Formats: sequence, structure tokens, C-alpha cells
Amino acid sequence: MTATRGEARAELLAHLEHLADTGYPSPCRAVPIPERAVWTSDTPADQQLAARLCQTCPALAACGEYGTAYPKEAGVYGGLTETDRRKR
Repeated sequence: MTATRGEARAELLAHLEHLADTGYPSPCRAVPIPERAVWTSDTPADQQLAARLCQTCPALAACGEYGTAYPKEAGVYGGLTETDRRKR
């Protein structure tokens, strides 16, 4: 059975939470809340910064899969900007 977007998002968030709980926080969740805005910014420079920060993330592959499956989702996922994901 294929997961809905909501189910897939909940699964990704649970994975990110598990990583944080075990000492491997994702960059998008390890920074203070105001700084997390680069992951959802409309500014290309912010999106590129977020994409670079994603490269060290333990959830890079899972997050990228989610972002690619749902390319209209706002923000940077798995090191890919919205523009990058729509090209795939």
C-alpha cells in the first residue's frame, strides 16, 4: 500500500526524531528555531545554504526520497531545493 503524503511526512518526522533521540540530530532540527527558516526560505541563497548543510545529515537519503516523491512540498529536502526536485 502506498503511503499518503501525510503518512510519508509523519514517517519522515518520526525518523528525524528517532535520530535526534539517539544522538544524531539532523541539521534542520539541530539549529535554533529562527535559523531553521533557511530550509523553507524563498531566497535562493538560503536554499543553497540549507542544501549544503543537509549533506552531513544522517537522514539525507530518506529526506531526499520524500522530497522527490512530493516535489511541490515547500523547502529543501535531502539536500535538494524545490527547483532541484522538480527537475527529477
